[in-house]
Amino acid sequence: MDAKDINVEHALQNLTRLRISDFGKTIRYIPLETTDEGLVGNNPTVKVLKDHIVIEFSTPKSCLLFSKKDGRFIASIGRVGQGPHEYSENFSWTDEKEEFLYFARRPDQLIKFDMKGVFCGKVEFSSPPGLASFYLLTESEIVGYFSGLNQTNQFALAIFDKDGVMKDTVPLLLPIIQPEFDQVAGIQVTRGISTYGNWARSGAIVFDYKDDTRHIFVTNARRIWKNKENIRFKENYIDTLYTLSDNKLIPSLIFHTGKYHLPVEDITGEKKTNERIFIADVSENDNFVFFQCIKGLLSDDPVLYNGLYHKKTGATKLGKYSDAIEDDVNHFMPFIPLGMSTSGEFVSLLEAGQIMEWLETHPEAKNNDKLTFLKTLNEEMNPVVVLVE
Repeated sequence: MDAKDINVEHALQNLTRLRISDFGKTIRYIPLETTDEGLVGNNPTVKVLKDHIVIEFSTPKSCLLFSKKDGRFIASIGRVGQGPHEYSENFSWTDEKEEFLYFARRPDQLIKFDMKGVFCGKVEFSSPPGLASFYLLTESEIVGYFSGLNQTNQFALAIFDKDGVMKDTVPLLLPIIQPEFDQVAGIQVTRGISTYGNWARSGAIVFDYKDDTRHIFVTNARRIWKNKENIRFKENYIDTLYTLSDNKLIPSLIFHTGKYHLPVEDITGEKKTNERIFIADVSENDNFVFFQCIKGLLSDDPVLYNGLYHKKTGATKLGKYSDAIEDDVNHFMPFIPLGMSTSGEFVSLLEAGQIMEWLETHPEAKNNDKLTFLKTLNEEMNPVVVLVE
């Protein structure tokens, strides 16, 4: 079957204002229980599973687990450190049955915890290449995506058995690019998503070179996922969404960027370049492909867009990230999509303080029968998870 086109070029020339009704018909709000043990820190990221909500944050580094049913706090999952049951970074992956959370422990292990926070063992990768940037754990395999500052392997994906033994690899689609530190004029580190979107939710490092060129590395970029029985793969700077089949990449969707195409040879380019489109973050459910793209990725003023491709109709809508997505369903705060849950719902996260500030100018919202959680909310409480389907 031929790959289908997502016409980004046309959508960019016909921008629209996205609304929640473009994403779904129902909205669910889940206030996360606020306890001393389960207090969410700064810069939280959210992952929504079938029955659980995972919240990870950087200050202090921690991973908390909540019930998706009612927001009840369940457990704090492990901690960062050098001890035998401690992990290197508080970024997690789950297995296909969603029974465990896995964390990277340098140099060559994934350690796992159950959904009560109990340590349940490890996977030790018995041969090179070391730890991947991102993992997908299926019932029979572990697929690792290799990219980033320490990339030295000549493949993009590696397939391991459940014990960490490498079975096969998928070749690189791009040349390896490493920073030339003796040519670096400046380095910026950011965790905000308003500039580079969900692609950089775990952090972005921007290298500015003395010759006025720039390159951007992100950590733990989500590049592999599963939709139904299909394993999907989207490489940085490649405008094709692939299906991994028999350990080979089959083109499935192509982001048609036309005259805005960013050539591979320009992925380290001049900062003044501002007319190219970079397909940043991609997620998928049965009906939609949600994506974010950046115009002028390497410039000093990049422009971020939210895109929505309808699989059945082939229609693509694109709107500026700065143009808030209106809640035309419940008439609440603007919607900021952070990706999708493993069940296919669109996910967002609202800080309690932001909600309280919005209520100062929209006090009538407390009378909305669909927003009853507002009556007990205060600014000291944990965030509220928003699901749209």
